[in-house]
Amino acid sequence: MIPARTVAAGMQSGISVDKALGVCSAVSDDPAGGTSGIGIQLAGSQTREAVRSAAHRTLPGAPSWGRVLATTVSLWVGRRVARLRHPRLALTLTICVVVAAAAIVSVVQVGGTSTRTASASRPHAVPPAWARGPAGAARTQAATWVAGQLNSAETVGCDPLMCAALRAHGVAASRLLPVTSGPAGLSAAGAGVVVASASAAGQQGAPVLLASFGSGASQVEVRTAPPGGSAAYQRAVAADLSARRAAGMQLLHSQRIEVAGPAAAQLQAGQVDTRLLIMLAMLASQHPWRVTGFAGASPGVALAEAPFREVTITGPDAADLAASLAMVRAQRGPYQPAQAAIVHLPGGLTALRIDFAAPGPLGLLTGGASG
Repeated sequence: MIPARTVAAGMQSGISVDKALGVCSAVSDDPAGGTSGIGIQLAGSQTREAVRSAAHRTLPGAPSWGRVLATTVSLWVGRRVARLRHPRLALTLTICVVVAAAAIVSVVQVGGTSTRTASASRPHAVPPAWARGPAGAARTQAATWVAGQLNSAETVGCDPLMCAALRAHGVAASRLLPVTSGPAGLSAAGAGVVVASASAAGQQGAPVLLASFGSGASQVEVRTAPPGGSAAYQRAVAADLSARRAAGMQLLHSQRIEVAGPAAAQLQAGQVDTRLLIMLAMLASQHPWRVTGFAGASPGVALAEAPFREVTITGPDAADLAASLAMVRAQRGPYQPAQAAIVHLPGGLTALRIDFAAPGPLGLLTGGASG
């Protein structure tokens, strides 16, 4: 938590059929024909294998093997049908060959499609440098948090890999500044927040931890340098925690706000952001509410220093809920939420969810806020 900053305006809130080909035969019904009768058998499984292996050798731009084979069979039959003395036998032979040729073309087409699909497939894309390994996973988490939780008015100092991760997660390049390492640790001229590896030499330049991701040598931290130095910051943190506890107890005794379970304990312990406490008091002056839960804690930071910044509440009917949402979105300065929306909870309940950006300002309840 650092002295108040103004939230930037705009933060509102086929069906494959595979049947074995049957054996089709035509035998002369002329007893006198003897061995001169014509007999033909097309074994589906053998034909399928022969055609499939041939399909793999098809050259680009050449006719498909299925068409070549079907044409060959058709020409062969045409020459022999003309010699047959029995029309019924000729008709039977023609039908069998047509069916077999159609099946052959179908097999070749399926095999060809599979071959083309396999050849067209490409290996998995190599992840960018900033996303590789355990350090890449930590950068991804940090970039997601900065893009979704950090005040959009903050400029961010980062090394090249971290800056690439932030850009990939939607953080505007105009907000990013390169970090430098000096005697006072990491710093970025003009940056309100620094996102860097925890193993970087020294953190004196940005002593206040806002969030932390990963562990060991892969750990990435989000830090800031408060005005007035670390000692003044720690005094302000202690005073703000005491004020949040007192305000939380007042809300717990209010007849217009129902709080139970973990949420009550969190209010009593001062683990709820000052802006949420003030917002709840304002909303309770209009309608009674029930707090369903707090959220939005900063990873790796104690709730005493980075309390919950999100609340979900239920209460009025749909019309009053919409009016309350409009009032929340109309706030300015430190009380303007990063997001505010009507949400649907399990069980059919409709609720109002309010989320403030990080970092939270200090001194709003004690009169010592600055920004």
